Amino acid sequence: MTCVEGGSRRVVIVGGGQAAGAALRTLRQLGYAGQVALVSDEVHLPYERPPLSKEYLWGKEHALRWIAPDAGANARCAIGRTALACDAASRTIALDDGSTLPYDVLLLATGGVPRRLSVPGSGLAGVHCLRSAADAAALRGSIARCAQQQRALLVVGGSWIGLEVAAGAREAGVEVILAEQGERLCGRTLPAAAADWLRDLHAARGVDLRLRTAAVRLDGEDGAVRSAQLSDGTQVQVGAVVAGIGISPNLSLARQLGLHVRSGIVVDRHGRTSAPHVYAAGDVAEQACPWHGAGIRIETWDNANRQGEAAARHIASLDDAGAAPDAAGHAAPPWFWSDQYGVNLQVLGAPTCGDEVLAGRSDGNGPLFVHLRDGAVVGAVGIDRARDMRRLRKLLAQRPAWRAQDLAVEGFF
Repeated sequence: MTCVEGGSRRVVIVGGGQAAGAALRTLRQLGYAGQVALVSDEVHLPYERPPLSKEYLWGKEHALRWIAPDAGANARCAIGRTALACDAASRTIALDDGSTLPYDVLLLATGGVPRRLSVPGSGLAGVHCLRSAADAAALRGSIARCAQQQRALLVVGGSWIGLEVAAGAREAGVEVILAEQGERLCGRTLPAAAADWLRDLHAARGVDLRLRTAAVRLDGEDGAVRSAQLSDGTQVQVGAVVAGIGISPNLSLARQLGLHVRSGIVVDRHGRTSAPHVYAAGDVAEQACPWHGAGIRIETWDNANRQGEAAARHIASLDDAGAAPDAAGHAAPPWFWSDQYGVNLQVLGAPTCGDEVLAGRSDGNGPLFVHLRDGAVVGAVGIDRARDMRRLRKLLAQRPAWRAQDLAVEGFF
């Protein structure tokens, strides 16, 4: 496939995650003939992030998979470099080594910065967040020391990353204390029934789960964390701490360019921002989602991959079928997964936006929760239900307004 126009335009992609890698890969696959530059502050080309809290965290180096290992002959990759400033008038990006990159089209795939603990003692050695391969390697070392010294790992935040780290640590024989400030685990993305199921899974595997509990102080010895004071009044002895309390979108360049920003950079279905020639994709981008009924940032692999591909297709001035809704004019539902203790959990659509929940047939597997809004299916959560979730994902992508009776006909109930 070849580009019909725009082959001489210079494209700069800022970011090193899934959206940036998907855009770079797509431009190459489409035979884009213009110059492409990728700027990433990591020392790697873009790589898959899900293994960071799974296989890669536990020493399987081969699990670090490159998204675009062959960037193409017309691509320049400025890895280990930070984009400090954007000049909209001259269309240039200033890098931390003093160089500048000119662009005709700019794609901001700058992702987010992990929220760090801000309590006394949070600067001690052994206190971690997890966003990059370097973060994973450092956390791996701290957890190994926990095992050697028979100390607990404190996970602050019942997020997906926090839970995956907790599951891996328990499987490695490390004591785990998990403090979640909210009423339930994964409160932003998981409805109550599924959250309760997940809580019980972790409790059954020996995690000391403490809901409605926060870390209020960390204390150390010889510069390393050794204990934590929790808001439930207890003090726990720990060997390492990992914060899974979300990210803040990296909006510095967007604000310099005066882009329309709400929860993230506001984009249309092609990734176009409020400024000509500027696109955004991935965790930093807010896009209208009919499943949520609002503009939302969706922090998932699938969303970043879709948005990166969509932006690249539009930049390449090809037909935009890959970025647009399908022929029926319906957007595919958001989707993500998590693996914990060998259990696969998948979330489809926007189940937290439902007003009614139905339980599907079990077939001897884990539960299937289907969520309705005004009688129509708006999302689902399946636990060890990969086949059913794959079928449901395909059905919901085909057309909107599936109802419980429709799914009964399809054999889900």
